[in-house]
Amino acid sequence: MDEPDPQLIAAATAGDLVAFEKIVRRYQTDVVRLALHVVRDMGAAEDAAQEAFVRAFRFLPRYRGDSKFSTWLFSIVRNCALDELRRLGRGGVPSEHFDTNVAAHHSDTQLGLEIREAMGELPLDLREAVILIDMFGMSYREAAAVVRTAEGTLKSRVHRARQLLMHALRAETEDRADER
Repeated sequence: MDEPDPQLIAAATAGDLVAFEKIVRRYQTDVVRLALHVVRDMGAAEDAAQEAFVRAFRFLPRYRGDSKFSTWLFSIVRNCALDELRRLGRGGVPSEHFDTNVAAHHSDTQLGLEIREAMGELPLDLREAVILIDMFGMSYREAAAVVRTAEGTLKSRVHRARQLLMHALRAETEDRADER
């Protein structure tokens, strides 16, 4: 994931709204996508993303550069998405708007739909882990910082998520073969 220019961050930290707007444009799609994976509803994801950018602007002076900017921002996004889930009083309900963008990465539309469905069935902690690693390309260290867990725990979650996804996809393939 591309990181913003340190001078851009410094300008935004100093209150330059144009600089912050550039940061928002750079990360907007990924921020909404991450929130969508957590809340599984487009409207709620957009609300969480908007709140995340508000918080990021407010807390930007506290960003010390100890981690990548994207890691810091994704931590805020995750917290806002979890707040949105609590506000809605649910643990994330599948909706017709839930889209992991996985289908776009596969020429086989059916496979993309099956992956999306299987991802939706994963518990949130496993889904977050595999999304941060496999979809956003974060390192285990970065992803562990986002979800505030030990790196070994995150590795275990990714491994378990991949196992469950493979099992679900195999079962779906077998079901399709039985239907023929």
